[in-house]
Amino acid sequence: MSKHTLIGGGTGFIGSHLSKHLAKNGYEVTVISRMPGPKRITWHELEKQGIPNSVDSVVNATGQNVLDPSRRWTPGFQQNVWNSRVNSSKTLSQAIQAAPKVKSFVNLCGVSLYPPSATKTYTEDDQGENYDYMSSLCLAWEEAARSGDTKDKPCKALYALARSWDAMAA
Repeated sequence: MSKHTLIGGGTGFIGSHLSKHLAKNGYEVTVISRMPGPKRITWHELEKQGIPNSVDSVVNATGQNVLDPSRRWTPGFQQNVWNSRVNSSKTLSQAIQAAPKVKSFVNLCGVSLYPPSATKTYTEDDQGENYDYMSSLCLAWEEAARSGDTKDKPCKALYALARSWDAMAA
């Protein structure tokens, strides 16, 4: 049985590493990107044509880098951050509804929906709270991923690091 994964955000830090890992392990990988290219579809193509028929799993790793020191935290930048997470999750969730071969959907999300605590250890079973911009974003992000009848597996990631990556520059 062939394994074909569609990755939103597959050209970013997490998505590109995931793409390489999956390809090395026998998966066919297609990336959703703003730019067309080999083994890619654009977001526009996804909206118009849907998920390719051979895809059986989808990962959403999209998102504007919020740690970019060259960007000021303006309302416009905040809107870019919001759109890059919430809108992409909703688009993928809706596309999955029309893709019966897709058996799993992993939507990478942040942990900012949990209030900071010096004593509490949070788990996937804990409810998030809306207490600031980032928590509101994370709650909307997860809700968007569940906007359809999906096979959603939420994955909350605090921070991704690698020896070859500068978090501030990516």
